[in-house]
Amino acid sequence: MKNIKQKLSEVIVSEELNVDILLDIIRKFIKVNPEKHLVIPLNDFFRLKNKDAILMILLGFKVLKEWGTRETELVGPKDVALNSGINLSTVKNALRELEKEKQVVSTKGKYSVPNFLLYILKDKFVTLNLEGLPRKTVERKGKRGERLDFSRINKILEKNPEELAGDFYEFLTSIRGEYFKKSLVLIKLVKEKFGIDGLTTAEITKILRDHLRISMIHQSNISTALGAQGTSKYLLKQPTNKKKVFIYKLTKLGGDFINNMNLRLEKK
Repeated sequence: MKNIKQKLSEVIVSEELNVDILLDIIRKFIKVNPEKHLVIPLNDFFRLKNKDAILMILLGFKVLKEWGTRETELVGPKDVALNSGINLSTVKNALRELEKEKQVVSTKGKYSVPNFLLYILKDKFVTLNLEGLPRKTVERKGKRGERLDFSRINKILEKNPEELAGDFYEFLTSIRGEYFKKSLVLIKLVKEKFGIDGLTTAEITKILRDHLRISMIHQSNISTALGAQGTSKYLLKQPTNKKKVFIYKLTKLGGDFINNMNLRLEKK
């Protein structure tokens, strides 16, 4: 009987979570932030097809549940969209398709990946060849419905968020509000690390919301902060070839302001 079980073991799956297999699947695509209950996509995540990317987000919530920061791994479409950067309607359609394909299960409109499917997903993702596949960017539209072009900051969006933010990571991701200071910090960081002199309000919003995964940030927040009275001494507002679109650059006083702010952060 023992020999028979040994022979059959390779086709036996279990509902118990195999952590080693889970890690093999996700390690090059995502990380998780237990304190903020977030799944953080890595560079290769953005080369996945939408349905595969959504599966990866669901697996990230499985990790958060096992870590003990969530009571359940079940997650709704809105949270999947927030963490993946994929359009909400696309997420909803993809989840329905995944359920029909029996790759996810749902309970009251929330979804998860059954543990026994990890054995199949491992074969798929560990051997997945991403070489040569382009990195997808999240497309958004402006107020008039036009596509926003983020090609100027593509190399920023490919950077690991923590590496991009450096000493300012906690300030950018954990402190509420402070849109003006956060914008100045980003303008300074992208010039120093990428040689990009100045950002538009759409680009600042893109980096904060879609790359650093800071929820509840809208372009109107950034525009209001940068257009407030008294900001002109810190920022140079340069027009572009698009109507009502400006690039904001740091003045010397703006650079000094962030340098002094950095010193305060280092003393804490």
